Amino acid sequence: MSDDMYTGGATRVTRDRRVVGVANYDVASDGETLVAYGLGACVAVGLYDEQNGIGALAHTMLPEEPADATAAPGKYADATLRAMLQEIVEAGGAYGSLEGWLVGGADIFPVEHFDLPQGVGERTASVVRDELAALDIPVVAEQIGGSEGRTVEFDTATGDRYIRRANSNKAVIFGDDNPNQNPRE
Repeated sequence: MSDDMYTGGATRVTRDRRVVGVANYDVASDGETLVAYGLGACVAVGLYDEQNGIGALAHTMLPEEPADATAAPGKYADATLRAMLQEIVEAGGAYGSLEGWLVGGADIFPVEHFDLPQGVGERTASVVRDELAALDIPVVAEQIGGSEGRTVEFDTATGDRYIRRANSNKAVIFGDDNPNQNPRE
């Protein structure tokens, strides 16, 4: 896949890109760029182990897995985090080196038409924060809420994260010192 995201003049290296679909996740240890397109109420959860060069990205839909769930990990945030963490450790990562970040959870349309509770994005983000806090994994950045969809790219070679809003081709770097994080609308 080609690199089509405009970065406003920032220099970027094009890497192999893997799309993380809705209700799915991926773990990368070879420097790929992971991409989650069209985040609305869904929440993208990124985990990065800089020391071991391992990154993971999930495109979760709902906060908590019901007891009778039969879905594969990826749909529910809590089950997805457990699965991603297991794969990160199997790939050579370490809990103590991880940091997390979150993007999405917008209210872009009435979700009750899709049999989803209002505020599902914020609830999903809350579950992710709680799960990561219980594991002493810091959340270093987040951009949750608002009324616009987003796309996020995660360069697992560098840890760089780029976000593009639905009505813009300009991607902004999302991270530790960027004023664009946490802009609640």
